[in-house]
Amino acid sequence: MNFVAIDVETAQGKRWSICQIGLAIVENGEITQTISRLVQPPQNEYSEWNIRVHGITPQMTCDAPVFSEVWNEIHSLVHGKRLVAHNASFDINCLMQAFHFYGLPVPKLECDCTFSRTGVKLNEICAVYDIELNNHHDAACDAEACAKVYLNLLRGIQPDFSKVTPRSKKSTTFFQAEGHERLCGNVLKPDLQQADCNSPFYAKKVVFTGVLKTIPRAEAAKLVKKLGADIDTTITKRTNFVITGSAPGPSKMKKIEQLIAQGFEIRLVFEEEFLRMCGKN
Repeated sequence: MNFVAIDVETAQGKRWSICQIGLAIVENGEITQTISRLVQPPQNEYSEWNIRVHGITPQMTCDAPVFSEVWNEIHSLVHGKRLVAHNASFDINCLMQAFHFYGLPVPKLECDCTFSRTGVKLNEICAVYDIELNNHHDAACDAEACAKVYLNLLRGIQPDFSKVTPRSKKSTTFFQAEGHERLCGNVLKPDLQQADCNSPFYAKKVVFTGVLKTIPRAEAAKLVKKLGADIDTTITKRTNFVITGSAPGPSKMKKIEQLIAQGFEIRLVFEEEFLRMCGKN
């Protein structure tokens, strides 16, 4: 049971804009070291949205080393070891794009993903396994939590989702959740003339997978269409965003991983982040 769990945070929507890397080194089934490194992103530029997610600011990274320097420091820790992430399609793709951006040789990586294995967000699977997640979206905290989740899975401890209390209706729910729906009809026809051209979804291909908890899929599709999204029902090379609920389709997740491995940029967006991006706090 030797592997390295990794998590990255980014300063902007560009995946090479890494601003923090967290590692949890696991040897013989034990976490032996947890590492956190702040990284100065290109031009030290941040989006307000990303700052709200992780709390890292330009002031915190103005004197930090750039990615190439940090990678030279830590690459020996991950060389030859399996890399594990929760939503590896994001974290590993961020690394790959950073390698290309900084002109670094691209290492051969053996990867695994705890999200693909469990189908739920990190905070939810941590609640299932009684794993502390005191500082979610801190890269080191998330990497350590991911390592503990993976150790449980390797030991054959299956997640008992009945231990998680269903979300309170008074929380972020602004529509009553419904079950899985297949999208069809006019919602699949983009309408850029009426859309907000400043939205991150404007003129982007968007696919839904899994069950959303706080909003019916059809209503979520209407929301994102108003922001300029071109909604599809299948994953293709042209897909930009995948809005991901619980129990995502395994065939879609496999296709996403294959395309990202080929160098295509596909971003998984979980429900809470999706709602914030749509202006529904």
